[in-house]
Amino acid sequence: MAEPFLILETDPAIEGLWVAIETARAQSYPLTGAAFRLTRAPQTPHEALDAAARELDFQPLGPHWIEVPRRIAVKIATHIIAHDLAYPDEIVPAAQASELAGRVLALVGPQARYFTNGAVSGEFAIYDVQGNEVIGWRSLSDAPFDHGLFALDDRRVIVLWAEDAP
Repeated sequence: MAEPFLILETDPAIEGLWVAIETARAQSYPLTGAAFRLTRAPQTPHEALDAAARELDFQPLGPHWIEVPRRIAVKIATHIIAHDLAYPDEIVPAAQASELAGRVLALVGPQARYFTNGAVSGEFAIYDVQGNEVIGWRSLSDAPFDHGLFALDDRRVIVLWAEDAP
């Protein structure tokens, strides 16, 4: 039998990060956080992203993943830790959310690529790697709103995902 393409990482430090995010967001819905180790190089980034999405029971997006620059990835991660998607209420103070987002992004190397499903909410615009503003989104889940970040390097796929209801 062939080795799986992705293996869920169970490193206690990574698990501790997900617990820290969940604890900080205790007054709101939990986020999905996961780290997968790649057992082989994907043929395309979308192959790895879709495999991780399926592992989490999300809908794969295939060619509809939107690649964003790191600066936008930081904003997305910080926003979904700090806020609910449907409401602008701050759940986690901005400085704490920024620190947690930085820890999530530190799980991938400097050559990582970042992907999302579109623009759902937030006080900032989302731009793809070509500099085009992103309007609208494609859902990965059954939730009315879902948004987040998939990060990919040569070792891992990292997922930080929010599902919200109005």
